[in-house]
Amino acid sequence: MTTYPENLIFQEVPPGPLRAWFAEVLAAYPALAGRTIYLRQAAIARSTMRAQPVINRRFFRRATREYRIDISNHLTVTNHVRVQELPKAVVAGWFAHELGHVMDFLDRPLLGMISFGLRYALWSPYLRKAERRADTFAIRHGFGREIVATKQYLFAHTTLPQRYKKRLRKYYLSADEIEGLILDWEEKRQLHSRIAEV
Repeated sequence: MTTYPENLIFQEVPPGPLRAWFAEVLAAYPALAGRTIYLRQAAIARSTMRAQPVINRRFFRRATREYRIDISNHLTVTNHVRVQELPKAVVAGWFAHELGHVMDFLDRPLLGMISFGLRYALWSPYLRKAERRADTFAIRHGFGREIVATKQYLFAHTTLPQRYKKRLRKYYLSADEIEGLILDWEEKRQLHSRIAEV
């Protein structure tokens, strides 16, 4: 039987590769060690995955706040995307992106979280910036190629409704934009390692 960190809680996610892949991606985010993270299957209709803080008494303090990644099991989504049937790289990229959102939430105080939620829901330029930050966090944690695999899968997937693809193009970075972020991050990392050697 596979064991997982105590801070990782599965809800309605059957034993299998999704659990293992999520735990593997989560392990690459040391800042989330010790933070309670839920992976849950839920009936969300507008997206395949989403990251959110858990609204409970712990929500009010940054140090104790818990987070949840939802995977949709809603019929309108699963007719087009069955996450459990996707290649590992695609799923890992998706998980890395969602955990990038959690990283973006970490240092926000209560009012900052409320402000984030309102701006994300109501102002499309802010939504695009938030999605870019999530991808950037994922790239900095070594998941650049997986993020590209996820984007390529989504844009090439022929059965996805056009409205879903239109939303992806409007708010999310393209594979080419992600490649640019990866190159930029790799150049900075090489520069830092050269400086450290001196």
